Amino acid sequence: MGPIENLSPYGFAFLPNVDRDGEEIVVVAAAAHFALPPAGRRHLGPLAPCEDQAPPHFDDVYWGDPTTTSLRYEGQSAYTRPGTDIYLNGSAHAPGGRAVAEVAVELAVGSCRARARVFGDRVWVNTAGALRVSPPVPFVRMPLVWERAFGGGSVDAGEHGYEPRNPIGVGVYASARAASDAPLPNIEHPAALISELWSRPPPVGFGPIGRHWRPRVAFAGTYDESWVRNRAPLWPDDFDERFFLAAAPGLSAIPHLRGGEPVIMSGVDPGGGLGFRLPTVRLSCKSVFKRRVERVGMRLDAVILEPDEGSLTLILRATVALGRGGDHNYTVVRALEDWEAMPEIAPVHGALDQGQGARGGAYT
Repeated sequence: MGPIENLSPYGFAFLPNVDRDGEEIVVVAAAAHFALPPAGRRHLGPLAPCEDQAPPHFDDVYWGDPTTTSLRYEGQSAYTRPGTDIYLNGSAHAPGGRAVAEVAVELAVGSCRARARVFGDRVWVNTAGALRVSPPVPFVRMPLVWERAFGGGSVDAGEHGYEPRNPIGVGVYASARAASDAPLPNIEHPAALISELWSRPPPVGFGPIGRHWRPRVAFAGTYDESWVRNRAPLWPDDFDERFFLAAAPGLSAIPHLRGGEPVIMSGVDPGGGLGFRLPTVRLSCKSVFKRRVERVGMRLDAVILEPDEGSLTLILRATVALGRGGDHNYTVVRALEDWEAMPEIAPVHGALDQGQGARGGAYT
């Protein structure tokens, strides 16, 4: 493999990998970081690039212990992603910084949308043998993490005592005794609020979901004796590339976003809502081989919104197929000038990019 050079102003990294059929490839990824505009009004101009343009993460990054906390950043090592994932890492904020019992949070990017009602801390109170929900404790800031959404429980407790869509959440209890004085989730689905102990609402969140969570794990394929004999260590024949979608339900865009889509966030800044358009980042990935030259446009396949940090990150990806001849000379990534036409964007593996609209997250 020849050298791979970044001539763009953005963070950059590459990773040798293989595709689903074992062909040698290089995953080329760029991270374009921008400052979010002030809250409280719609921003009409372009967003300013950040001075620090850090490279994208190829490894998963968690909020803490990987066994007990949720993903903060999904690793960008996958050879493809069949849509644009949208992640919000942030908090629900009381308007003006004055404590409230609940806050409505909403995120919309293009046609993708997610909503939540965020409550202060509550517990189940056992009164004369009947459970009731305590009043929420007023709060100023509440982290929007999966640990505070509905879920949890134990696999050993069976279907109703475990939530595979959010194993690290809170609110699943096997009995009224176990639930007494135990916490409810802070983050709830506004159309399916918890009304009783046995309520099983869909978990709602805004950050990436784990690979072993549903629905992602359902796309991982079958790892049986046939796979061991015929395919290992490659992906199974029934592997579905939606496994590489890590966004929460409602926050994966198919087909991919291109930049310029409107963004609206509410409830995530004490100063009010935020409104702006995604930056349009046009990057070309040119690979020179001994007997050919290939140019592709890099796909926008992840949007990371971090209002507590005041930042927005766009992840763009291209895959360079090296082939078996060892004839790769070099690859160069650069930003296109305004007058330059965008090279054709390489097709996504599989048949997902067919205008099917926004989708929920899958399993990475």
